[in-house]
Amino acid sequence: MAPRQQTPDLARTVKDGEIVPGAFRDTVPGDGTAGEPVASAVRGGSSTVEEAPCSRAHIFRSGELIDGIYEIRSVIGSGGMGQVFEAEDRALRRKVAIKAAWPEVDASYLRREAQVMAAVHHPGLPAVHALGRWRDCDYVVMERIYGLSLRAHLLQRQRRGEPFRSDEVVDILIGIADVLASIHRAGVAHRDLKPANLMLAPGNRIVLLDFGLAVAEFEAGKGTLVVGSPSYMAPEAIRADVASGSAHLLDLYALGIIAWELLTGCPPFDSQDIAETFRQHITSPVPELTPSRPDVPRALVDIVRELLSKDPGDRTPNSDHVAWQLRQVRTPSPTAATSRPFSVLVVDDDEDLQRVLQFYVRIAVPDARIRSALDGEKALEAVGEDPPDLMLLDLSMPRMNGIEVCMLLRGTHRADGCTIVSVSAAAQEHDVDLLRSLGIVHFVPKGPGLSDKLVAVIRKVHGSR
Repeated sequence: MAPRQQTPDLARTVKDGEIVPGAFRDTVPGDGTAGEPVASAVRGGSSTVEEAPCSRAHIFRSGELIDGIYEIRSVIGSGGMGQVFEAEDRALRRKVAIKAAWPEVDASYLRREAQVMAAVHHPGLPAVHALGRWRDCDYVVMERIYGLSLRAHLLQRQRRGEPFRSDEVVDILIGIADVLASIHRAGVAHRDLKPANLMLAPGNRIVLLDFGLAVAEFEAGKGTLVVGSPSYMAPEAIRADVASGSAHLLDLYALGIIAWELLTGCPPFDSQDIAETFRQHITSPVPELTPSRPDVPRALVDIVRELLSKDPGDRTPNSDHVAWQLRQVRTPSPTAATSRPFSVLVVDDDEDLQRVLQFYVRIAVPDARIRSALDGEKALEAVGEDPPDLMLLDLSMPRMNGIEVCMLLRGTHRADGCTIVSVSAAAQEHDVDLLRSLGIVHFVPKGPGLSDKLVAVIRKVHGSR
């Protein structure tokens, strides 16, 4: 059946080539100039202000002291929703960025954006220092970030006729996938992932900006408004047909578009006519990448193609797995050429149940290499000797429980390529939330239906290896 098409009211939803601006939506000033400093949220403009409630021409003036702490130094950028300033934090003697909303704009987007970024700690997100209100204008104080947007880097490469090497693309995509994983684990989807919203900062740091369109997963699918930037929007976003709990797949589709753009210099679906761009996203097959870039590894081509699947259910299920796939492209397993057997570690303090779980593994993958551990400490020893592809982990164990095992493994990166499946009869809601924050996405309860559910998960993990 052909996908249901829904043409949005473009006059209502489109402004400056983008749909429903939720934050600043203008071009970054000097976007193509190497070395120009850019804040954690930036768009172009200027400012001169009187000592009065902030106006449409200016919000804060140079030299103004905000709440007795932040001295405004200069305007970094300006857009339809507000302005961004560089300021000096007098208390802590550091540079900060202050993002302020125009007085006539509903500032709830600004507060929501700040709350989302403050809730997730990751080097790929700007640090949020404070929220406030000054002269009837809402503002947020953020980390001052210097660098160029990924969009600026793309434009520079295009001007020089120098495409990104595939290893450069992989490194950039890993950085993006990692920061996406951090917000997705927190139950948030960005919904406006594109090169202009990604900053390449010093120290190989990739920073995700502009959360004005971010949405909680449980709220996805409740509205009918079309939101996003046309060249990077998934088919279901264009149709306003996003299922609850699947909004993160919009970001993965956009990641596929960015990957394609980095490799070829332009998005796969792009037209001067927005309606035509939408039609291409919904109905046009993904072009072949290899003819234009025969040097790109087949594994990377396959990752990009899967991310660009029209059906969200056919995409890679989560950003953690995308990051792992990309790392395999960058640093292939030294045993890959010898077809190392699929390795499974069963961790459970009940020996009888261990044997049952091993039996289910044999059903799913008959030639799997299976090891077992009776407690968390033994599991860590086994991982240290040879990290498995899959770990079936009980949560309730003596001495060291399953959650502690996960925290140690994720914190030390000792088994980043290992998929951990929680197999437990005692997982509480807060346990599941914590495990999700650690990147665990598979949960199989002990009890009725264990065999079918577990075999299905094992086969899925094995198939994606």
